[in-house]
Amino acid sequence: MEAWPRGRILEAGAGSGAFALRLRQLGFSVEACDASPEIFQAGEIPFRQADLSKSLPYPDASFDGITCLETIEHLEDQFTFARECARVLVPGGRLLITTPNILGLAARWQYFWTGFFPLAPRPMKEHEAAPVHDHIHLVSYYALRYILRRAGLTIDSVGTDRLRRHAAIHFWAWPKLWLETRLALAREPDARQREANREIAKHVLSPALLLGRTLMLVARKPA
Repeated sequence: MEAWPRGRILEAGAGSGAFALRLRQLGFSVEACDASPEIFQAGEIPFRQADLSKSLPYPDASFDGITCLETIEHLEDQFTFARECARVLVPGGRLLITTPNILGLAARWQYFWTGFFPLAPRPMKEHEAAPVHDHIHLVSYYALRYILRRAGLTIDSVGTDRLRRHAAIHFWAWPKLWLETRLALAREPDARQREANREIAKHVLSPALLLGRTLMLVARKPA
C-alpha cells in the first residue's frame, strides 16, 4: 500500500480510538466516529457518534481520507456506507477498508465442509439483535469491489496484512482454482466488464488474496 499524503482523515468505526491516535502521531489531522461512544478512549480526537449504515454526520467533501478497519463486516447496510464515504471524501480522496479475507484458501476449504466461514462459524441467533461485534455481513473481494464501484469509487490497490501459513497447505488446489477462475471470468459477455475482469483476476489469484489473513483494499474518489 502506498503512503498517503498528510491531510484530514476520518477513522470510521474507531472503537477505542487506538488507530486514530496512531494516525495523529503520524501527522494526520484526525476525526473519529463510531456507534458506541462508551468504548472510545482517545479524548483528544474529535469524535461523533454515528451509525455507519446511515448518513455520516459530516458535510460533503470533508476528508482527504477515510480508514475503516475490521468494521464493514459488522454493518447492516454496506452500500449506504460506501456511498456516504464517497460523499464526504474530497475529489481524489482515498478510502482504506480492511476486512476478513473470505477468499483465502483456508476460508474456502472451511466453507466447503461446513457452509460457514471463519469468524462466523455458526448460524446467527435469529431471535435477537446481533451484538455489534458479530460478523453479520462478511464480504468477499468480489462483493466489496462491486459495492465500492457502485458508489463511484475506483480500486487503487489490494493487499493483506500477513500470509497465513495454514493456508499454504491448500496450495495444491491452485492450478485448478486458477483455471476455473479464469474460465468463469472469460465467460462474461459484456466488453466493459471483461476489461474489469482482467484486473479482478490479477487480484483474486494473487498470493495476498489466496493466502492472506486480511483483505486490505484502497479505493479512490475520482478527481
